[in-house]
Amino acid sequence: TKLETLDMQQNTIDNKSASCLGMMLKENNTLKNLVLFTCGLQPEGLEEVMKGVQVNTKLETLDLLKNSIDNKSASCLGMMLKENNTLKVLILWECGLQPEGLEEVMKGVQVNTKLETLDLLKNSIDNKSAS
Repeated sequence: TKLETLDMQQNTIDNKSASCLGMMLKENNTLKNLVLFTCGLQPEGLEEVMKGVQVNTKLETLDLLKNSIDNKSASCLGMMLKENNTLKVLILWECGLQPEGLEEVMKGVQVNTKLETLDLLKNSIDNKSAS
């Protein structure tokens, strides 16, 4: 089969499950869209998913709406954006991003040449992190 979209919205994903998801993403070569809307992902789990996305060669859309992103996991997100060259859409609505974490994400955005849409609705953005 050729699975192109995996929609796991509103399913609880604990850190162990997130680690498995990250491992799957490292090997998968068909998935284009991953929806993790309101999955209760914690920062540690998100870091594991980002490790998979970082080396994935097909994923184009990642929806992380309403999951927890602290400064450390935001740094992992920024690293992923520096390395990944297929992701076009990243949705980070209401993820609790703080200015310091957003700065780390922006470091990745600055060098990423494929990202077309970054949605940051309802996060804590100040003047420094927005520039």
